[in-house]
Amino acid sequence: MSDRLDELFLVDDPVAGADDLLFAEDTGAEAPAPAESLESWKVLVADDDREVHSLTSLVLSDYRFEGRPLRFLHAESGAETVEILRANPDTALLLLDVVMESDDAGLQAVRRIREELGNSFVRIILRTGQPGQAPEQEVVNDYDINDYKAKTELTAQKLSTTVTSALRSYRDIRAIERHRQGLERINAVSGAMLTCQEPSDLAVLALESAAALIGETTAASARDGYFLVEEDGQTVVLAGLGRFADSAGHAETTELDDDERYRVHDALQHRDPNAASWGYTAGFAARSGARGRLVIHYPQRPERMAVGLLDVLAGHVAAAFDNIHLNREVLQTQHEMILTLGEVVESRSKETANHVKRVGSYARELAVLAGLPESEARLLEQAAPLHDVGKIGVPDAVLMKPGRYDDRERRIMMEHARIGWEILRNSRRELFRMAAIVAHEHHERWDGTGYPRGLAGEGIHVYGRIVAIVDVYDALSHARVYKPALPLEQCLQIIREGRGSHFDPRLTDLFLENVERFEAIRIALQDDVSETSDETDVCNVPV
Repeated sequence: MSDRLDELFLVDDPVAGADDLLFAEDTGAEAPAPAESLESWKVLVADDDREVHSLTSLVLSDYRFEGRPLRFLHAESGAETVEILRANPDTALLLLDVVMESDDAGLQAVRRIREELGNSFVRIILRTGQPGQAPEQEVVNDYDINDYKAKTELTAQKLSTTVTSALRSYRDIRAIERHRQGLERINAVSGAMLTCQEPSDLAVLALESAAALIGETTAASARDGYFLVEEDGQTVVLAGLGRFADSAGHAETTELDDDERYRVHDALQHRDPNAASWGYTAGFAARSGARGRLVIHYPQRPERMAVGLLDVLAGHVAAAFDNIHLNREVLQTQHEMILTLGEVVESRSKETANHVKRVGSYARELAVLAGLPESEARLLEQAAPLHDVGKIGVPDAVLMKPGRYDDRERRIMMEHARIGWEILRNSRRELFRMAAIVAHEHHERWDGTGYPRGLAGEGIHVYGRIVAIVDVYDALSHARVYKPALPLEQCLQIIREGRGSHFDPRLTDLFLENVERFEAIRIALQDDVSETSDETDVCNVPV
């Protein structure tokens, strides 16, 4: 080995034959990485002396940190150093010479790495054979480096110690960064969780987020998992991951074997129930009495930090789980109140309580067929039962008249659309604003001859156009005080004749093409009263 190399890099135990090492021709491109390199620490050696590359690799050839070897990358100029780091941002350590293609090439590379590449993670150890050209104090003050070494002071042992210190620092900084990213992910997903309307939506989001957290914060990866809920005496798997992917919608007893239930039970009895050796489990309880459980399997136990992040995520899932069930309870109460109010109004006109339920269900079905979002269709289902709430302001003598209306009575009856609007329009709740539109516009006609405002075509809100069809369908197919129920074919013929004049043509076509769906709802919500009227006058059918 040359005297010059001995001066630049003192070795405690020189290796015989080092002078015989050959270098492959540098093509500027890296050779394909071996499969095991994924478990290696990347170390970039940047020096214009090839013997330094050779000896560094040789001295550290058997080095291990936390059981992982080193994978060496090589650059012979400052510009090449920057490009290699651009392509390998996960490089842990840079052993960088100061003087390469220029006297300050290494220092300029440091500035570009930190500022241009934005890489604050790689640990940079400046190695120089000419300390006078790059004074230590000045360099440390002016450049973001992590250590400064003269090549003459680096024995093999000291190089190993220096690398260990740098890799430990890199590991800790990356762990902090993963923790920060994990918290950002949790923060981002927590907002989405609070907008979930259904437990199944929350289950999918919780599973995906937990699996992503494990994958991003540790070498382990989540492969299998599930989210189940226990409510009203039944336990159902809402969502699954990996081998549990097909379990969604099935009962726990049919999808989870005895070994799996034992593992979860054992984890619950453990001193640290969330993090068992095989996986992670967390439970949630809503004030409504519903209970949920998230279970994630992983091939190896993740870092403590990852488990801590899972605990934070579980806290957000618990809050969202309780929120969903509270909202469902509020919505169910609200829906019952709306149905009750609608039933009270309809009972004044001698119509059955199931009329408002059917109209709501019909409206949701037609809304979905028309392409409205499911959430909007569900809301319309709750709003539609209030379509005739304005009848509360119509005198009994008119409302319950079995015969033909005269002109004055017809004008009084037509006022119920305006009255319903006035009752509901000042609410700030989306549901009641929707109900106000339905009450106001469900008697408008496509051709502009309806009431109360004579709106036409798409000037009528889609909610009003939907309820116009299903309300008439229900009125025709059920007995009223002024008429008997009509056969299905006669009902459909009347609706068909109203296409393009009374009803929106597209919505009419959707209704007629899918009439079996509406018939299924009608049959499921049949009236309990017998159709006893012998009247055949249909003059009071909504116009």
